[in-house]
Amino acid sequence: MRSIFHTHIGVPGELFTPEPREAEHLFRVFRARSGEKVLVMDGLGGRGEAEVVDKKQLRFLERLPEIRQEIELDLYCAIPKKAKLDSLLPQLPGLGVRSLHPLLLEHSVATGENSARWELQLREGCKQSGNPRLPLLYPPVSLDEALEEVRRSGAALYYGSVTPADPGKEAPGPLRAWFVGPEGGFTAQEEEKILAAGGRPLKLGSWIMRLESAAVAGLAVLSRALPLLLAVLMVLCAGCSKKSDINKHPLMLRAEQCRLEGEPVLAMRFYKRLLRQRPESLRLRLKIATLCDEVLNDPVGALYHYNTYLEMAPDSPDAPTVEGYRLMARAKLLRELKRESLPKPPADSYDEQLTRIKGLETENSRLKNALADMQKRFNDMHRYALALKNYYERGTAAGKQERLYTVRSGDTLSGIASAHNVPLRSLMNANGLSGSALLRAGQVLKIPAR
Repeated sequence: MRSIFHTHIGVPGELFTPEPREAEHLFRVFRARSGEKVLVMDGLGGRGEAEVVDKKQLRFLERLPEIRQEIELDLYCAIPKKAKLDSLLPQLPGLGVRSLHPLLLEHSVATGENSARWELQLREGCKQSGNPRLPLLYPPVSLDEALEEVRRSGAALYYGSVTPADPGKEAPGPLRAWFVGPEGGFTAQEEEKILAAGGRPLKLGSWIMRLESAAVAGLAVLSRALPLLLAVLMVLCAGCSKKSDINKHPLMLRAEQCRLEGEPVLAMRFYKRLLRQRPESLRLRLKIATLCDEVLNDPVGALYHYNTYLEMAPDSPDAPTVEGYRLMARAKLLRELKRESLPKPPADSYDEQLTRIKGLETENSRLKNALADMQKRFNDMHRYALALKNYYERGTAAGKQERLYTVRSGDTLSGIASAHNVPLRSLMNANGLSGSALLRAGQVLKIPAR
């Protein structure tokens, strides 16, 4: 039964629309059909059964009883690098982890800033394990802050250690906190702080484990889920064997996560890496084909993997459905090829093109004549403007030239200056005269320009 998250578990008969991310996963990835049963989880422990009504809505059928968890586990863990974190987070819901607290320690190599991506991986872990309770994700804390949180909660504190110790025979109580250090381990000062806070060292084997393996192994021991521990360690240390479920393979989990986060190209890279290991997997072929078909717009790739699927399992119960997908991919490819090919010209296209060319030549000749006429008019106007400018400049220059005046009997300098509307001083300077100079009849004076 497929699983999705929803904000609440409704009453029987209530219709609801999944959030976009869940709808994408349910209807486009898993291709859920009308009438198919779906497990709905609210992330707080509530569960319900619903059925698909159409490609947008579901209907609640019944509310399922909550599953009681006897042991509560809080994980305080240094954050590994991205690839290792991807193998750790989906395992936590299956181990019953109540909360995840990233630890900032002296040897930490990552700070845990992508909390939204972590929550998506935890959701996938809930869906795969069937655990309806989503682990609470807290912001990164220092060791002192983490120890104070454990003290307030009253949890029994255990931490990964290389010392030969075990959880002890005394009953630790239903609430347990598991501290896991970074690859470099806890420093001596950090281990002293944990011991002072009542921490109990827990060595899980004869050898030092990697961070992600130690986190899962310790959780399994503290929850007493030893069979689950063995299964998880086999996945973490050896990977998926050919007989194991390909859906739980780390590469498949990472590809699905990238697909949900809107990174189809990266998802395809993980699918192809897994395909090199598991070329016989029908489910993997179908995953790649649908990604090419619906997201990457690659009908050639989709057609190849649909054909391979049908060649490998022609009598499979899903073969008719896959054949339908194959035919749709083939039709899409033919449409693409038709759209990109050159159109076939009609029989009379030559005559039509010749007529159009002649019309364009006529129009071009008309425009040339109009342009020549406009150029001629412009040249005429330009010549007229130049002539007018020269005339104005000559008149202005002539008006500014000096004039001559012949003195008559009885004339005075002031009278001549007033009659010609020039300053007396300018008249005297132009003729080199002083204020006491005497004029005589017949004398020629220069009248300066105004």
